[in-house]
Amino acid sequence: MKNNIQMAIIGKIRKRSGLLIVIIGVALAAFVLGDFLKPGKRYRGTTNVGVVAGENIPYTEFAAKVDEQIENLKQRAQKENLSSEEVFSARQMTWQQLTTEIIMGEEYNRLGITVTSDELFELVQGKNPHPYILQYFKDPNTQQYNPQLVINFLKQLETMEPEQRNNWLMLEKAIKEDRLKTKYNNLISKAYYTPKAFAKIDYEEKNTKYDIRVVAAGYQTVDDKTITLTDADYQKYYDEHKYQFDQEASRDLFYVTYDLLPSEADRKATDKEVMALYQEFLTTADLPTFVNANSDTKYDSSWRKERSLSPRLDSVMFNSPVGTIIPPFVENNAYSMAKLLDVQVRPDSLKANHILIAYQGSAVNDPKITRPKEKAKKVADSLLTVLSKNAGMFGLIATSLSDDASNKAKGGDLGWFMDGSMVGPFNKAVVDGKVGEIKLVETVFGYHLIQIMDKRAYNKKAKIAIVDRKIEPSSQTIQELYTKASEFAGENHNIDEFEKAVTKNNLNKRIAEMLKTADNNLPGLSNSRQIVQWAFNEETEKGAVSSVFEVTGSYVVAVMKEIRQKGIQPLELVKVQIEPLVRRDKKAEKLIETIKKAGTTDLYALASKINSKVDTLPGITFYSPNLPKYGPEPELIGTISTLKKGVASEPLKGNMNVYVVFVDAVTPAPETKDYAMFAQQMQYMFANRVQREAFSALEKLADIEDNRVRFY
Repeated sequence: MKNNIQMAIIGKIRKRSGLLIVIIGVALAAFVLGDFLKPGKRYRGTTNVGVVAGENIPYTEFAAKVDEQIENLKQRAQKENLSSEEVFSARQMTWQQLTTEIIMGEEYNRLGITVTSDELFELVQGKNPHPYILQYFKDPNTQQYNPQLVINFLKQLETMEPEQRNNWLMLEKAIKEDRLKTKYNNLISKAYYTPKAFAKIDYEEKNTKYDIRVVAAGYQTVDDKTITLTDADYQKYYDEHKYQFDQEASRDLFYVTYDLLPSEADRKATDKEVMALYQEFLTTADLPTFVNANSDTKYDSSWRKERSLSPRLDSVMFNSPVGTIIPPFVENNAYSMAKLLDVQVRPDSLKANHILIAYQGSAVNDPKITRPKEKAKKVADSLLTVLSKNAGMFGLIATSLSDDASNKAKGGDLGWFMDGSMVGPFNKAVVDGKVGEIKLVETVFGYHLIQIMDKRAYNKKAKIAIVDRKIEPSSQTIQELYTKASEFAGENHNIDEFEKAVTKNNLNKRIAEMLKTADNNLPGLSNSRQIVQWAFNEETEKGAVSSVFEVTGSYVVAVMKEIRQKGIQPLELVKVQIEPLVRRDKKAEKLIETIKKAGTTDLYALASKINSKVDTLPGITFYSPNLPKYGPEPELIGTISTLKKGVASEPLKGNMNVYVVFVDAVTPAPETKDYAMFAQQMQYMFANRVQREAFSALEKLADIEDNRVRFY
């Protein structure tokens, strides 16, 4: 029993080992990014995928860690292969983990933050173990943490399989990383102290209220044609706001696509082929084999419920006799034909326990299982005899003898599962059997003793043979499209020629703006990483036209519209972006001059002269998020607290208007003698901010050089 519990724990850790990898990286920062299949072109002899805080990350080291990440994600998702998006995410997750480890490792060393061996021992075997230990080492019967399970597990660690030992090391690393993070956050968050004077100022700013009257002169009242912008105007605004133009490297592209769609001739050829196939479909006796041989999708032996099929099939199959055939029809650019094979009323949800007796060569593929098939059958038959007389022993026998490690600790309990989710013979036995019955069936995994526990949600279901045949472009059509794309790329050598050719050929020009090195897709083009690589190739210049890229379902030709290097962008690159703001500032100058020329401090007289009105706005505080009726005006709101009561202000430039403000009344914050609560609130706010923002600050200081786009 003790060994069974230990195996259950190993199973838990194995099952969640992918999660542990994620925990380590996400403990400090988590970002998700795409497609890692093989290395791309190297540039100028570079062998490092990046440099973080002066530490090189070699390509070979990075690639090995990515492979490890991919394998763990496969294991966690129980997949043989990951999609290109999942692989890309694995690569980006690995990058974040590595950069985080380097940045925080340096910070921990600088501050002397460590986790000692004694401390780690306490986190694993002490009186107050880490939450991860509490999570994994639970008694399967009581679901309560059992410290003896940890001790028993560690005693056998040296004799376990390498994979199991590796899973434990990952768990231990996750515990250590989490502890280091906790110490660091505690250190920096508790380094803040809020003096009473600061708390008093904050309290007064939040609670002092200003009743004001406002006259606003809107920028929209100034005709754009009356404003002339000079280079000096642009330069002035740029110099005052230069910090806003510090950006990551980015690119803008134009691109055209030649979509791989079937021609009219391709459609006619497919139609002819499908009609010939339909004649065979009408007479064939072995439909599953026929479907597997001729359909784009394999034969699905599962039972289908209403509204689980396409509307065309659904409307017929659940209202027709067995044997009904639907002739070929086109839906979603594919031909389909179908035959109703059977109709039954079946349960949706099934509940069962099982005992697996595997044998050498079965799909369990466990080298420890050496019994021959004949012996496995004899064991299963003997157990069936025992259980037929005493079904109450099922859980005990499962815990002791079952070869399914995923649930043997639970007495073979599979819980609830959907009809069709188990291997065929197993699923059929549960559906056909009676609740309480114990049945013996053979599958590719071995012999199963199944105890049927319950069934629910009976529905009318159909078994249907469906042949699908996509309408796809022929090789001739594909070649013609590639030739067109190649000619376009070869005949146009710069952005002007590219745009003229787009217009001449009536092509749809697409735009990808602010493309980053970590992007995997262009708008409308999934898995287009190769175009991103081209865009960031050191040899790709502004105006360059690419060769033909083959992206899923399309041929693509791109032209480089704009290149932005990392750092503060030059004025010429942001000139169009800042033009409305420069124009606004010039309008502000004109409106301020107009208000001053009005020669009055009486708000009503001023409003009349500039064709405006007076608005009364009570209860404004320093922390007001908006100026009522006018929207976000943070600088103006901040200025209000500095104005003299009973005196009209000078014209003040805002986001949407130029304002003249008159403070009618100031209501001081209610007096209080105890500012402890307000100091505590300020300290709590700073502590939260520092825990959220500390890593971002360290990341900026690390001077990260990211060369991944050169390899992938």
